[in-house]
Amino acid sequence: MQSAWAQALPNPEPQPERVTRAVSGALQQGMQKRGFAANDHRFMNTVARASPVMSVAAGSTAAAVTVGVVTAPAWATVAIAAGIGAVVTYAVGLGIDALVDWLFRDDGLIDQSSAENAAYPSRAFNAGDQVWRYRDWLGEWHYGANADALAREYRYTDMKRQGYPNISEPRCFADGTTSYWCGNYKVTLNGTAPISCGTGMQAIGNSCASFSYPLPTTFPDADGLTPQQAINNLTEEELDKPLNPALVAALANLAWQQAAQEPGYDGLPYPQADPLTASDVAPWVQANPELAPTVRDFVSPNPAPNSNSNPWALPSNPSAPNPAPAAPNQNTTNPGAENPTANLGPDPGIGAPTLEAIPTAQQIAQPILDMMPDLRGYSPSSHTGECPRPTIELYGTHVLDAHCALIDDNKAIIQAAMLLAWALIALLIVLSA
Repeated sequence: MQSAWAQALPNPEPQPERVTRAVSGALQQGMQKRGFAANDHRFMNTVARASPVMSVAAGSTAAAVTVGVVTAPAWATVAIAAGIGAVVTYAVGLGIDALVDWLFRDDGLIDQSSAENAAYPSRAFNAGDQVWRYRDWLGEWHYGANADALAREYRYTDMKRQGYPNISEPRCFADGTTSYWCGNYKVTLNGTAPISCGTGMQAIGNSCASFSYPLPTTFPDADGLTPQQAINNLTEEELDKPLNPALVAALANLAWQQAAQEPGYDGLPYPQADPLTASDVAPWVQANPELAPTVRDFVSPNPAPNSNSNPWALPSNPSAPNPAPAAPNQNTTNPGAENPTANLGPDPGIGAPTLEAIPTAQQIAQPILDMMPDLRGYSPSSHTGECPRPTIELYGTHVLDAHCALIDDNKAIIQAAMLLAWALIALLIVLSA
């Protein structure tokens, strides 16, 4: 399923509190999605305990953002201080369909690259998307969302095929808007992806495959940029784009994870094997498009307004007109903890209960066997008879006795068969009664 994200209208006035709302909304949506009810006393405790994580990060960061005469931490610098680089370990676009990606470094700096730079793997794409492509020496089409990555792949694999021992870094450049060159190898933006492939993948025909060219070990700006320098490089078009939901999910993950590690934590356990993702942000953003944060909100200073001494506190109701910071639930301890235990008196000395002996199978079946004792002693009465021997007069007197000889010869077998037949008939009569 392809997610649809509401496009926020350009707003020159930054509203960092929309990021605060989105983080709280994503956190609450993620807890509900994982089966926790909102009336669970730990639910709001989790939101309340996650707020100090952001506040501490805001107070500990030395990086401040200046816009006009306002200098204060921004959500971008708080993300660095909170350790977002441990969660987002790849270059991520600040906005949806961003042309500029950031890699948050552990040293507080930011590596910045354009969308056509090879310093990170190609972005994911869906079947039917317009993508770059080239046709290799075997006649197979290769498709990718990143022109630079695909062009480098084309050049690298073809030169390896030709046996070049050392392949140098090429000069890559755009030729207009639909052609991109790396050396003498060109890819064009005139293809439609036949299938969907993930990050760092290309499509070869109807199959996804990884890139084989070696990724650079450093970004173009090896020294990195300060947050302020990286922000200054953003265009107005980039600033007005909706904030990438992956960044909102990463912030919510950090807040929940670090809060759960604090002593005395009374919220919900952090789902280590099922962390929050962009899909947890989508429902809240789609339900509140007017509150969806933009890149401008993420990178602008977040000074404390007069009505809120802590702008980093996550609200209990992120969609309320004037949201209040989440507060932990009160009186959530065991109400009977201070009540004395009932006194049952002295030990009455009653022994352990005993159980009757388990009856055997013979004892269980015996009452049924004893129901009809006469039937058990039944024996058929003795009877003697003589085989009839009729005579006929036909050209003299003839006696018909051949059957008697046959019966006498098989007397024992016939007696046993008749005895069995009579016993079965008698048993059926008794049981049917």
